[in-house]
Amino acid sequence: MENYILNKELKSLQFTVWNEGVREGQAHFEGNLKETLAYLQENSNKGMEVSAFDPEYMHSLQPVPAMQWLIWYYRTALTFLEENDFETAELIPYPSNSSS
Repeated sequence: MENYILNKELKSLQFTVWNEGVREGQAHFEGNLKETLAYLQENSNKGMEVSAFDPEYMHSLQPVPAMQWLIWYYRTALTFLEENDFETAELIPYPSNSSS
């Protein structure tokens, strides 16, 4: 099952980086889209997963492996960020973890 978010949510999503399968306790990192990208690029993401929460729309997205998140960022999110057209609401795919 594929997940979708509004392109406008790219500005408000907050991400948390965890050890895979451990979503309680201390997270390794919390931040916005660009901060999370920087963290994952600067640190080993092996065995890590990324969860997302949107405080503006009050919903969360299921955690996905960090590598899958990075692929999504470069293939999907970056395109919308470069276009910077947040006036028109558009659904964009967000990765889903098929093993969840």
